[in-house]
Amino acid sequence: MKKLSIIAACLLMISLLGGCGAKFDASGYVKALLDNSYKNDSAQFVSMKIGTADEASKLYEEGLDTEVNAMVSSMGYSVTDDQKQAIREVFAKILAGAKYTVGEAEKQDDGSYVVTVTYEQMEIFEPAIESYMDKIMEMQEGLTGEESSDELVAMAIDAFKDVLDASLANVSYAEPETTTITVELIDKVYTPNQSDLYDLEASLFDIDAVN
Repeated sequence: MKKLSIIAACLLMISLLGGCGAKFDASGYVKALLDNSYKNDSAQFVSMKIGTADEASKLYEEGLDTEVNAMVSSMGYSVTDDQKQAIREVFAKILAGAKYTVGEAEKQDDGSYVVTVTYEQMEIFEPAIESYMDKIMEMQEGLTGEESSDELVAMAIDAFKDVLDASLANVSYAEPETTTITVELIDKVYTPNQSDLYDLEASLFDIDAVN
């Protein structure tokens, strides 16, 4: 599970945000990026003139689509548009549940900033997968052998969505930890380090459970 909307947002910011002029708010910049990518909250994204509300919405929607398409592809099923939309709605709730607090930024000698982010990992996928396997076993016991392949796929997709919904309703979080995101000054343009953003996402959710 890699959230490509974050990288897409970075690319937009590179073209819109220069490294000269008014004092750069690195903490606000990182918060704007994360809020738009996970919470679908573009308020700070727009107020800092990183992009317009329409651009922020497009980035969020494209990122969510990429995330869902990757997950559906990994399942090996051919799903209908309605089934994909149902999963998409659950994923939007999962991303919105990300817990993080953007802290202070420390300017470095090379002009970059190191921004501290405190997060609590959402423990969502491991319990969902365990429940999903149990549910599939139960479904197999109830099959008559007359079900079509489309019916079997629909049952599997519905089970997957249901266990994600159930896990989300009873979600728990790990103890707070901290990480950092470096905002680099490249050719007089501030841009967050992409590896740091990927590492943060891997920390926000128990992604290892689906690998």
